[in-house]
Amino acid sequence: MPDWKKEIREQLASLQLSAEREAEIAEELSQHLEDRFHEQTTAGKSDAEAYRIASQDLNGEFLNQQIHRIERQRFPEPVVFTSRRTKIMGDLLQDLRYAFRMMREHAGFTAVALLTLALAIGATTAIFSVVDAVLLKPLPYPNPDRLMTFWQIDPSRGAQKVDFAHGLFAYDRDRNHSFEKLAAYETDSMTLTGVGEPERLKEADVTFDFFNVLGIQPVYGRAFLPDEDAPNTNPRYHNNNNVVIISYDVWQRRFNGDPSILGKPVHLDNNPITVVGVMPPGFDFPQKTQLWMPVGLDPQWNTFWNLTPIGRLKPGIKIEDASREISDLSATFKRDHKMQSNPGSAILMMPLLQSIVGDVQTPLLVLMSAVALVLLIASANIANLMLARATARNREMAVRSCLGASSRRIIRQLLTESSLLAGLGTAGGLFLAFVGLQILKSLSIAQVPRINEASINPSVLVFAIVVALLTGLLFGLAPALRSARVNLQDAIKEGSRGSSSGSARRINNLFVIAQFSLSLILLIGAGLLLQSFKNLLSVNPGFNAENVLVGRLDLPKSRYTDKTQVRGFYQQLQQELQSLPGATKTGLVSQVPLNNAGDGHQLYVEGQAGGPNDPVTVVFVRSATPGYIEAMGIPLLKGRTILPTDTETSQFVTIIDETMAKKYWPDEDPIGKRVRTGADDPWLTIVGVVPSVKKASLDESSKLYLYQPLTQRPNNAMYAVIRTERDPEAMISALRSQVNALDPEVPLFDIHTMEQAVAGTVSTKKLTNVLLTAFAVTALLLASLGIYGVMSLNVGSRINEFGIRMALGAQPGDVLTSVLGQGMALAAAGVVIGIGGAFLLTRFIENLLFHVKTYDPLIYAGVALILSLTAAVACYIPARRATKVDPMTALRYE
Repeated sequence: MPDWKKEIREQLASLQLSAEREAEIAEELSQHLEDRFHEQTTAGKSDAEAYRIASQDLNGEFLNQQIHRIERQRFPEPVVFTSRRTKIMGDLLQDLRYAFRMMREHAGFTAVALLTLALAIGATTAIFSVVDAVLLKPLPYPNPDRLMTFWQIDPSRGAQKVDFAHGLFAYDRDRNHSFEKLAAYETDSMTLTGVGEPERLKEADVTFDFFNVLGIQPVYGRAFLPDEDAPNTNPRYHNNNNVVIISYDVWQRRFNGDPSILGKPVHLDNNPITVVGVMPPGFDFPQKTQLWMPVGLDPQWNTFWNLTPIGRLKPGIKIEDASREISDLSATFKRDHKMQSNPGSAILMMPLLQSIVGDVQTPLLVLMSAVALVLLIASANIANLMLARATARNREMAVRSCLGASSRRIIRQLLTESSLLAGLGTAGGLFLAFVGLQILKSLSIAQVPRINEASINPSVLVFAIVVALLTGLLFGLAPALRSARVNLQDAIKEGSRGSSSGSARRINNLFVIAQFSLSLILLIGAGLLLQSFKNLLSVNPGFNAENVLVGRLDLPKSRYTDKTQVRGFYQQLQQELQSLPGATKTGLVSQVPLNNAGDGHQLYVEGQAGGPNDPVTVVFVRSATPGYIEAMGIPLLKGRTILPTDTETSQFVTIIDETMAKKYWPDEDPIGKRVRTGADDPWLTIVGVVPSVKKASLDESSKLYLYQPLTQRPNNAMYAVIRTERDPEAMISALRSQVNALDPEVPLFDIHTMEQAVAGTVSTKKLTNVLLTAFAVTALLLASLGIYGVMSLNVGSRINEFGIRMALGAQPGDVLTSVLGQGMALAAAGVVIGIGGAFLLTRFIENLLFHVKTYDPLIYAGVALILSLTAAVACYIPARRATKVDPMTALRYE
């Protein structure tokens, strides 16, 4: 006699019934099957034949109907007067317990899904935390949306930013009706001495109401008074006592947080300056400033254009109206003062936050979009896996329906499972986001403003929770809806084979197409940026950066007041540098390439423009010593370099760059021609031509440069330049010792190699490329896994079909071609849709590209080929398995 109870319990195992219910159902149904078996043997059937007939009720709809009947008969639902909320909570807890059991039973699926989700959500959360801190988080000032900054745009200077002169700013400040207050600042640095080692600190000269405009005041002491901002009060230009406000960090680090420092002088550039205030912790505007001093605003001074205005708009005033008013006022001032105003000059006004985040806004938004695509691809991948698992659970869902579960109840159960999966994936993702954020900070802290403020804060946590809920809904909804609509009779018949329906396959296919199209968009974007980066790295900066160390020093004007002192100090320093072991060439220059420093000067070219006294353009002037050109590795194209014989008593000479030579003497030799950098300056005879160097970045247009001997154009601030035989950083200690030996109160700062300078100009682009490429490769892998999973599911559900076809004469190659064709059709659909999407979306990264078009055909074709080959490999494995089907086994199974 068969053990009917054991077989019934095996059928009931997936329902997770209580032991009492399972025993009662097994008892009654086993009696039914025993009666059925006895009936057949009495009719003359053999035991085997009787067992076969009786056991049919174990695999058919009859069994489910009997279970349903027994459930209703023996275990009617008790009438319990409970609230709807209590019932929902009870169902939710039951669903969660069952979801945990299912995750344990399918540990492999759970591990893959959790790892995929953790990586996708972790990357998304990490990038969002940076976007939140840099772009979304308002500035920590009252009503930050009303804070504006503006400057002039001058077409004659290559549309570059032009600051305001003292007189122009004062005119606009006193006559505008758009701003509650206007202030201005310029940045520099000063040397702190008298308290330990000398230190170069970043300093800002500001108008007296600078802090009132921002709406922030010193945490100790006071802000500046109006009379402290009177003309001729800035000690950097006038040897007068003045006042300074220091940052909280400097107060703590250099003065041990001593409150008695207020009212006492500190020595800055060897001038005693009285400390009147300490700013709150974290305040460092502009540009990580550590000291603030009154600018000494002079409304009559229009010589230097060095002030950047900031202002607080009046309530209700639009930025366009304010910009128009400042433009009109500036034009009136220039006309009244007979100043040159170039056609096309304009005022560019923008929110202060936008000016701070600068060029990082587009890369961050690109990265945010990229991780969102990766998250979508990951969700589609998990949805495919869950659809496959839902197919295997058709019988379970059918039994649940037979037991009275509604479609809504089944959908809720499955969405609970997917939400739990998303929640656990988010927990892992938050950990990965925290780790990734620390790595991002260490990689890009100097290039991305406000990144120090990025953290896993409450707003980021809310974002992660919302992402988890949406993700769980996204990859759980399709399997849940499909399971809720399962055909009970078909499910009972198909349950043992685990076949998938045509609708499930169609949904799987749509997910794969979506994955491939999104992956192709990401890959094309990454390909364009990588090609752009390659083009950028191939740019010649105009010098040889290998093994070059530079360090800046600034002689205080209060002690080095005479040009002879400046010449003597730097001549002696260069002699000492030449004797350093390992130094092959040395020199000094007022500004090194790629530091974006130094103001432009008006260039006068003899014999050109309207007359010898008419400036023709802007030129950047560098004071240099003999040996600098060679130490920086700038090749000499024509003439000669700076020589020791070029002194203050000899003929005044200059070396120009080839951009200037081509601009003013395209068809003749510039050697012997004359230029000057001011209407009252001496004429300079051109003695040499060198290549153009980059001022700020590798992708900028070439500027005009000229180099004058330091002896003929003394400058207190200079860079020491040392070309070494080996690692240049090993020379830092020796360089610092030489400077300290000459003057222990002169600090050496901004020490770096020129290779670091080159790398720094592309660091943000490099970081963007690395992350975007990583996201694109991840997307490609996920898409490959997606098409592999779909084709494996497809092959598994068609084993019988393949067996029958091969039994009827089909060759393995025919089956292989058929399966590969189906998979490649999906990939091709994804490629076509992806190319269309890339055409539309890559235009948003156009300003990140350098010498590459957004529709570059080679990149599009190359990415499409890579994606197609990857799809072919992913399809080949299940297709190969389909050719190994044994026709007899398949027919016997059928």
